[in-house]
Amino acid sequence: MSWRAHLLRVALFSLPFLALALVTYRYGFLTNAHAHVTAKALLAADRLRLEVIGFLYPPLPFLLVLVFPRPWLPSVLASIAAGATAWLVWYDLERVGLARLWRMLLLAAVVVIPSNVFLATQAYPDMLALHLIVVAWHYYINFVRHGHTFSGFVAGLILGLAFYANFYALVYALALASLVPLFRRSEASTGQGGEWATLSQMLVTAFPALWAVASWTYINWVFTGNPMMYLTDPAAAVIDPERWGVPLAERWGWLAEFGRELIMQPLLLGVFAANLWRAPRRLVPLAVLAFVPSLLRFFGFAYPLPLVLATYTVLALIALPERLPRWVGPVIVALALGQGATTAVLLQHAGEVRQWQQVLVNGIPRASDQDERELGQRLRAAPPYSILADDRSAYRIIARAETARPFLLPADASFGAALAEPARSVGYILVTQEPLGRDLVSERFADGPPDGFVVDGQQGSWKLYRRIDQPSLLH
Repeated sequence: MSWRAHLLRVALFSLPFLALALVTYRYGFLTNAHAHVTAKALLAADRLRLEVIGFLYPPLPFLLVLVFPRPWLPSVLASIAAGATAWLVWYDLERVGLARLWRMLLLAAVVVIPSNVFLATQAYPDMLALHLIVVAWHYYINFVRHGHTFSGFVAGLILGLAFYANFYALVYALALASLVPLFRRSEASTGQGGEWATLSQMLVTAFPALWAVASWTYINWVFTGNPMMYLTDPAAAVIDPERWGVPLAERWGWLAEFGRELIMQPLLLGVFAANLWRAPRRLVPLAVLAFVPSLLRFFGFAYPLPLVLATYTVLALIALPERLPRWVGPVIVALALGQGATTAVLLQHAGEVRQWQQVLVNGIPRASDQDERELGQRLRAAPPYSILADDRSAYRIIARAETARPFLLPADASFGAALAEPARSVGYILVTQEPLGRDLVSERFADGPPDGFVVDGQQGSWKLYRRIDQPSLLH
């Protein structure tokens, strides 16, 4: 199949996700991840300096949004990544031997699972990383089963690139490298070079991701003095703040929670059973890959629940054994429908997912989204660099304004002077009653406006102070 044919099918598979993403945007819903990426891209685009973003992690989604930074663009890119993943899974299911009807119903049942739809429209960094992992997996299989050297290099390079979309790509690269000997034995390929060939395949798989980690760590060390800056930055999505500091002895109770999630994945369990029946040697690789989300969360790394559930679903689809009997088709579809139901139960505790579902079902925007939208539109009319703000809290307002030009932010050289003497540098100060992280502006002025300023107005949890000689922005 030509690359044009692949692109056409990616576009067709992306259409349902794009439609839902645009409906969600119409209701004003904006996830924290999309707002954060958009705000940083707006800042870099306005200042014309990439370094103003600091060491934002993961950098790859930000760089792609930088092409045209708008709040809706991450959802569009996520939809395209989801469409490409769906097409790749459909293309891969042809080897299973199921009738076209059952393949269509299986893919449709998987697509409508809430965690997958949320990921495909509202979690662009995670969707991009998952897509890259799936692509790398297919090249990896060609490499270890058929000795296709080019596929091995491509798989390794994609895994290295995936690290810049999500930290967990490193763990998958190491897991896939460790599985090379098992795959080679299961495919009776040890005669192709013996142990040295196995070792070289392991290195080709893992080296690009290890190099990406070493490079990014070194850059953080050179420019910040802290090599692990990208792991510990509160704005990064690498460390789970609720789990990271928990003593190791108290973490063993989490295993019951992780086990409950796995038990509530009937499709994945059905694929385990199918492999036990048709290809028992593949059980170990499948178990290793399925264990990665639990392993990362056990050690305190961030692995959002929607991504966990979507990973289990995609893993089940790409791990179906070949040449299944025809009667397996309806059974697999029924398991996929059951997985959708159990996933909906698990997602009841996922805040953003639940809010997103409520917005779509009720057709009523969140009050916070309406307040942010109105405030952003009003503030975008302010003169350049006239609003003192800290984007660790104000990133959602900056994304709603669709420009960073009116704001004076910590990345700007004059921010420190403006924070010390705002009346000499800015006309407005934006503070919030609900700061996210360490908001220097809100910490300093939350109790009231400084000398020379008055309260201009309040929108939701946000309050704007106005210098007495400046026109009002909120009235």
